[in-house]
Amino acid sequence: MLTSKLEAAQLSIQRRWDPHFRWVINDAVPWTSLAKPLSESTLALVSSCGLYRADAHVPFDAWNDLGDPSFREIHIDTPRDRLRIAHTHYNHQHLAADLNVALPIDHFRRLAEAGTIGRLAARAYSFMGYLPEPRQLLAESAPAVARRMHADGVDAAFLTPC
Repeated sequence: MLTSKLEAAQLSIQRRWDPHFRWVINDAVPWTSLAKPLSESTLALVSSCGLYRADAHVPFDAWNDLGDPSFREIHIDTPRDRLRIAHTHYNHQHLAADLNVALPIDHFRRLAEAGTIGRLAARAYSFMGYLPEPRQLLAESAPAVARRMHADGVDAAFLTPC
């Protein structure tokens, strides 16, 4: 069920860009149990906070009213001062104070050191969470990231939404 705010946004999108636009409503969550203990699993970080490398990536198209369905791959050893935010739909205050809010690399390294998880995957993935039209994300971007994670031996992903 849509809230009145989402209904109003849907009508606005229909009037301005796509008369057939409808929000995707997920009635069920697909679930797959881990095949091995978490202490033996490789975890990848996925953020919807619009992070990108200023020295290597084109920023997300944060001003596009229909969002940006692309993704950015970020190596977990990337110096923090090279990361930027391209997302206009949330307050960046807490993320600016501590990158771990959006990309908890330090926390997951400690979990790996403690043996709680097997290891942290070397590559994290960033999306821009505002995406009222998710067709390209579902058809192209998400499967591309899933293939990369599979090739890296990732067993589970931890999502930090913004």
